[in-house]
Amino acid sequence: MTRIGLIEDNIEYRDNLAFFLRREGFDVAFESDGHAIDLTLAQHPCDLILLDLGLPYEDGLAIAQRLRAQQPALGIVMLTARGSLDERLSGMRDGADAYLVKPVDFRELMAVLKSLLRRLDIGAESTDKPAKMPPVWRLQPAQLHLVPPAGSPIKLTGREAKLLGHMVRSYPRAVARQVLVDSSDAALTPLDFRHLEVALSRLRKKIQDATGQGLILASRNEGYLFGAPIRLDADHV
Repeated sequence: MTRIGLIEDNIEYRDNLAFFLRREGFDVAFESDGHAIDLTLAQHPCDLILLDLGLPYEDGLAIAQRLRAQQPALGIVMLTARGSLDERLSGMRDGADAYLVKPVDFRELMAVLKSLLRRLDIGAESTDKPAKMPPVWRLQPAQLHLVPPAGSPIKLTGREAKLLGHMVRSYPRAVARQVLVDSSDAALTPLDFRHLEVALSRLRKKIQDATGQGLILASRNEGYLFGAPIRLDADHV
């Protein structure tokens, strides 16, 4: 049975999609609002994903780019209210196999899914695939290094390593802004919310410049989280 993952933050719309897909014989592998999506997809492998773009944790275009690089055979259908020509072209460039604008007629969606399944040679008998763990980032706080899955270590400041340490320990949940402010090292200039956002913005840019991924994400009404699997490097703590 073909397995589909739904990445959509509108719960009512997501529920309607899930109901329709199950009625049409698909296995809905997971339903997500985009939170820790790499880990979710590793735990619940699927053949296709339906991907919204306006998500609270990470823009859908960035998710599509990363997933396409990690899983070239994954079918990606963008389903979004962004309907301009430039946005549709961006979606296709960033990894989408198909781009549909909401509100979409379910008959059109089914036709697109069946066409994509034929193109990807995924049959109805498709079985569960073994989980493939996504690439893991490593934090080496003693060395002040953030090590991407591929490439050179990124040099951190003491404050950046401390902030990332909280995100590692909380992953995949967000860390409250107040926790990050209260944990500020007394030896450094005290943080307030404004200075915290500046510090995280600089860290995001540093990671973006080094790897092309801005993985410091703001979680709506919750705080901040790291947008990819990450762990403390036990050999370098």
